[in-house]
Amino acid sequence: MKKFNYITLTLVLLGLSSFDALAQQKVWVSGAARGIMYADEYGMEGDSTTARRQESGHTMVDVGVNIRPNDNIYILGMVRVRNDYGGFWGSGVTFDVRQLTLKGILGGFLKYELGDIDYRMTPYTMYNNVSMANRFAGEITTTPLEQIQYDLFFTDDNTWRQQGGSVNFGLEFSSVLQEAQFDFFTTRVRTTNFTSFDDRLFSGGSIVLLQSDRFKVGGQYANLWDLSGTSDATVFLRNPVMTLTSEYTLPFANSSLSVALETGRSTMRWEGDAEAPELNDFFYDVRLRWKENSSGFSAELGYREVGPNFRAPGAQTLRINYASQPRAYGRIGNDQTARVLSLLDLSRDASLYRTQINSSLMSYDPRYDNATPYGLATPNRTGFTAKVGYEDAQKRWKAGVEADMLNDLVGLGTTALTSYNTLYGDVELRIDRMIASIANLDREIVISGGYGMQASARTGENAYETIDLSSAFYNMNLSATLVGDLSLIGEWRNWQTSGSTLVSERNMYTEIIDFTEYDIDYNESIMGIGLKYAFAEGTALRIMYQNFDWNDSQSMEAFDIRTWNIYFTMKF
Repeated sequence: MKKFNYITLTLVLLGLSSFDALAQQKVWVSGAARGIMYADEYGMEGDSTTARRQESGHTMVDVGVNIRPNDNIYILGMVRVRNDYGGFWGSGVTFDVRQLTLKGILGGFLKYELGDIDYRMTPYTMYNNVSMANRFAGEITTTPLEQIQYDLFFTDDNTWRQQGGSVNFGLEFSSVLQEAQFDFFTTRVRTTNFTSFDDRLFSGGSIVLLQSDRFKVGGQYANLWDLSGTSDATVFLRNPVMTLTSEYTLPFANSSLSVALETGRSTMRWEGDAEAPELNDFFYDVRLRWKENSSGFSAELGYREVGPNFRAPGAQTLRINYASQPRAYGRIGNDQTARVLSLLDLSRDASLYRTQINSSLMSYDPRYDNATPYGLATPNRTGFTAKVGYEDAQKRWKAGVEADMLNDLVGLGTTALTSYNTLYGDVELRIDRMIASIANLDREIVISGGYGMQASARTGENAYETIDLSSAFYNMNLSATLVGDLSLIGEWRNWQTSGSTLVSERNMYTEIIDFTEYDIDYNESIMGIGLKYAFAEGTALRIMYQNFDWNDSQSMEAFDIRTWNIYFTMKF
């Protein structure tokens, strides 16, 4: 059977390569390939049980066949061939259909998409948030993280990869309105088992009216719902979210000032369950933005209020499954204690991530974000957001600062309110451009870094009301051309959290039913260095060394993982 699969794939590739010039305009091959190898070495004082060394890796090729039979239809089918190291003579090879998508245009104006689709709307309806732990990284940890994002279809524009269909079209007007844009979708996020639960769909759309280049207004609708009748179930989830957006931009000579608003409400109910609550709540988010085009200066000030019962699964689903356990050295120490996930794991372990929209408010890790774990749509939050950024006109350097100053809307287990303050600043320096007037270097030298902190605090008359949790995180990065296409890359990251807080426990209806004490005093750091050789755009070889240190005075003895990584990546 494996030999047959090899022969079939070979014939397909040979057949595609033999098409004439006309066929090449209608059919072409795209995809990606990579080879990864890890050599890990673990160390913990006094541990005589855990294996000291582990090796792992794989090779993989994604072959996508793109077909455009005419100007109105586009088809993409992609197959993945993967071989995990440890297999031999094809015994470890797997074949998977990675992607099937059909796109087209009907009647010259109606665009449609079927199969695997990428979709997003607003941060309060459907939005794939990037966790704070993954936002601040250099090339050493970003390289494996980019492979995870590619595998799981996490894109830079915060889309969710879903299976279903979408349609969109626009109408132009001669007066009053400039354009009206219509966009609708439906996807299936859970398949029925024909007995105890139904198909679960996520559907919605948006209508945006553009009055001019200065003003637009829109309405969005997103609903996570069970398709009754596809099983014997008698309880059906309904979770619609409706929002209104508007933005007005006032241009000046070399700058612009804009005001943006999004507001709406959600309803979460379980039809057929007499004991289930109905959760209703609202939110609003207003922002004032200033952009100076000539100087590269930008600023933003916002205020938002998100009710404690606001539920928007498409925006509140977490990428990271914090309840999961790392694959590499999942249990360590003589007692074989389960190891909690770390920054090292989040950068290279795809099993720690989820790809499907979830109906509940999932558990999170206060280390990596106790203020806004569910993004802007985090319920029970109110307060200000501020951002300032600057980029030099010659692109020699850029810097930015952003801050959140938030509070609970209602107390959790008490009338006292928790405050959440987050601050982060970063800077990037293009050394080669900064010293161009002194020495014209024929190479690129980039140094960047950042510092961030987050503090959660609450006081009250009783001891259990006291919360005092703080985190601090740092990063420094280096990228310098040595010769030709060979570069030196380096990174240092550190994350530390100490203090105590209370973590909410929720029932199946997402209501808080209890609290768990959370005490921590730890820090983790990653120091890495490597060489990168760029063969061409999208194709590079990286050889990297990382030293990961973990110190936890509360629950786990100190340990370290030293690892050599070889990464060959290519896109075609």
